[in-house]
Amino acid sequence: MRIISVISYPFLPATTGGEICTAGLLNELSKNNDVTAFTVEPYKSGYEHQTGNTDMVYAMPFKVSRYYNLGLIGKLKKLIKQKQADWILFEQPWFGWLIVWLRLTTKNKIAIRSHNIEYLRFKSMGKWFWQMLYMYEKFAYKAAHLVFFLSETDRQKAIYEFDLNPENTLLTPYGVSYDKQPEIASTQAISNLKKELNIGTNEKMILFFSTLSYAPNYDAVNFIVDEIYPRLKQQNLAVKIIVCGKGLPDHIAQKIANTEHIKYMGFVDDINLYIDAADIMLNPILSGGGVKTKAIDTLARNQRVVSTQNGALGIDEKVCGQNLIVVDDNNWDAFANAVVQYIHQPKQLPAAFYKTYSWSNIVSNLVKKFQ
Repeated sequence: MRIISVISYPFLPATTGGEICTAGLLNELSKNNDVTAFTVEPYKSGYEHQTGNTDMVYAMPFKVSRYYNLGLIGKLKKLIKQKQADWILFEQPWFGWLIVWLRLTTKNKIAIRSHNIEYLRFKSMGKWFWQMLYMYEKFAYKAAHLVFFLSETDRQKAIYEFDLNPENTLLTPYGVSYDKQPEIASTQAISNLKKELNIGTNEKMILFFSTLSYAPNYDAVNFIVDEIYPRLKQQNLAVKIIVCGKGLPDHIAQKIANTEHIKYMGFVDDINLYIDAADIMLNPILSGGGVKTKAIDTLARNQRVVSTQNGALGIDEKVCGQNLIVVDDNNWDAFANAVVQYIHQPKQLPAAFYKTYSWSNIVSNLVKKFQ
């Protein structure tokens, strides 16, 4: 099958959840299909290997004007003809006007892969323009032949809100590269990391990681410092909380520096080592939309996650066993109690998790829908 993926944002090197999701899909899809990415200039060159066999075409400058650049029509039309494309797959709905043009002037099939219900994400963040975004998002989705969603919650919400035909939608969740539980880091590597982090033998390591320039994520760091840690301290749980990720605002980083037993590491090269070394991972997210990819990445390594309801939106709890513990939003007493209750308990992720979240199964279902 010949597929052109239109991606309106730079995603290489893939470091954030959304970027990793895009690269992971291209990598798996290009194993058995002819895939071309029509995208913007990368952050850095030399990371094309993250997209597998995908042919990368950097046809858009990284400028706001790309979203209304009529010159893209000719470039994309030429590429479609050259590749004899069967499907045009848009990542996110931002090019709704371009989708309509393709429907009117070509015979190509058009699909959109939604990362979030965007108007709900911006509404939850208090943005005034969410109603206009609702209308544009509906316009784009109804113009496409198929729409893929990262969670069943989003799929059902979109079917209702945007009056979509359920037969023209599909669940394609954020994926992981494992088909079964992976080997975790060695005991020696974990021991060395804990020594580096100055974690005592009687202390539990608690982890939070994310892209911390994004308001819902740095708000979560504030909740950890102001709400969760004091409650854990009251219950005499000996812990060291490790926060990882780039972009944390300076005033929050300074607050952490002034707080005993919490350490900010910034961006780390091997987050999997931190996940494997931790005793539990926190996901205290209260706003923002879409699936929290860091929770899926953590679960995939047989690590336990304690999450708010908002933080667990879109994750299929049925396939997570007791590795995913969900408590009510803003109930910090219950959140801290869950950490204390589950931090000592053994973990076992059901095999059904990998059937749902492995890239190989996700892409197999997507290709069947295309066919």
